Amino acid sequence: MARIALLLAIIILGYLFWKKLNSCPPKQRQKLLLRSGFFLLLIVILLLVATGRIHWIAVALTAALPVIKILFNLLLRAIPFLQVWLRNRQAPTKNTPSTSTGLTEEEAWQLLGLQPGASREDIIQSHKRLIQKLHPDRGGNDYLAAKLNAARDLLLGH
Repeated sequence: MARIALLLAIIILGYLFWKKLNSCPPKQRQKLLLRSGFFLLLIVILLLVATGRIHWIAVALTAALPVIKILFNLLLRAIPFLQVWLRNRQAPTKNTPSTSTGLTEEEAWQLLGLQPGASREDIIQSHKRLIQKLHPDRGGNDYLAAKLNAARDLLLGH
């Protein structure tokens, strides 16, 4: 009989919570959900302590450790992809360049050491000269080589 009364109380409280949740504005809804989740967790812990079954939490945490480790490793591997995704998700503003490489046309001219309006051959020759010095296979680094390639592609219209 006590179980039926407890079940009815849970159903009534769930219904009242649902009505309260639907009547709240979105900002208060998030606050209400967080607060309710905290209190629900607290009640579950108190019930487990009162019934002598608190050891189930330790068992659940121990079982979750390998899963948490795998998820953490996946998150660490995904961080660069998430950064690129977030950067691409942001709407371009007047100050941000329109290219995906982050170079403006003025920066591309400066990188190649040319004046605006230089010929196609000048752009190619300047890129070739600089990339021979800064290529990763010749002691340069990936970042500078990528910037030079991006500047060449931007100026040549690729």
